Amino acid sequence: MDAHGLLEWLKLIRTPGLGPVRINRLLRHFGGVQALLDAPDREWEQVPGMQLPFLQKILHLRRAMPHAPIQQELDRLHGIGGHMLVLGDVGYPRLLREIYDPPPTLFVLGDPSHLLREDTLAVVGSRQATPSGSDFTHQLALDLSRHGLVTVSGLAEGIDTAAHWGALEGRGVTIAVLATGLDVLYPARNAHLRQRIIAQGCLVTEAPLGTPPAAYLFPPRNRIISGLSRGVLVVEAAMRSGSLVTARLALEQGREVFAVPAQIGDPRYQGSNHLLRQGATYLEGIEDILQAFAWDARPPSFVPQAVSAVMDTPVAVGTESAAVHALLQQGPVQGDELARRCHLTVAALSRILLQLELVGVVQRLPGNQFALRRT
Repeated sequence: MDAHGLLEWLKLIRTPGLGPVRINRLLRHFGGVQALLDAPDREWEQVPGMQLPFLQKILHLRRAMPHAPIQQELDRLHGIGGHMLVLGDVGYPRLLREIYDPPPTLFVLGDPSHLLREDTLAVVGSRQATPSGSDFTHQLALDLSRHGLVTVSGLAEGIDTAAHWGALEGRGVTIAVLATGLDVLYPARNAHLRQRIIAQGCLVTEAPLGTPPAAYLFPPRNRIISGLSRGVLVVEAAMRSGSLVTARLALEQGREVFAVPAQIGDPRYQGSNHLLRQGATYLEGIEDILQAFAWDARPPSFVPQAVSAVMDTPVAVGTESAAVHALLQQGPVQGDELARRCHLTVAALSRILLQLELVGVVQRLPGNQFALRRT
């Protein structure tokens, strides 16, 4: 979609009264995004299931919406290196598109092509995770990544954090679904984890830039976590928790739900046992997941595509990697200084450094400094 189309789409989804379900109904009626945006008033007024006064009001609000704030929003998104995916476009993830209320728009930092993957498992659980729960989650996500599978979670503290780190340390892909705008750092202590995910996976949200965290935003966020995934694993969930909301949404979306049993008598995590009583699949290890989806259970030999490309020519002439390599030949350089001198964004530099670290060209030193690895 061209820049004008993106602006018109943003106007549409910012129109009061149009939520995901109604926008999806309009798309089905008109047959596609461009047809919807180009449709004359008389065709809008014939949409079944929507009253004429409501449709006329929507058309009026859309025309009256100021252009400048929408243009500024799109410029800010591009300024931080973000991408915008529109429901109905070829780049929009199929699994998510098939749920009852898919987000009309997704905003992405990192590689949006990861969202097209369907060998995905969501891993969610308590923010107050036990050490054993965090260790189990970390190891499971690491095993998933070594089999070439994608871990989806919500970047919260506790189980989510353990899942993301496990996937990253297994050199795999992980997707973090946010309830805030892409430019909002939440939780603050996961700042470094965010940068690693951007370099090795992606952040995704339906919230506009600048949206701060709020309790009412997390349940809609959870439907995206489950919607992007073939199944949902719950680790250490209380009876009233967002993890159980995600599990319920997963069942409504026709996804498989797994649960790790909690210790009997510990009220903090009895939601997991409740899910097992309701028919969730008992999970002891990665074999249960591989068998449930008929994924390859053989010992993995997986190297991410992005890393493979770097291994062939890690410092190919004329690339941004070559510019980073040339500066590091002069000696160790602090990360922020390296980004400034190479004229790169922090996200772009983090991606390059991660690739060069993985193939043994660069090493990370204390104080966020980087240097060439000497053999």
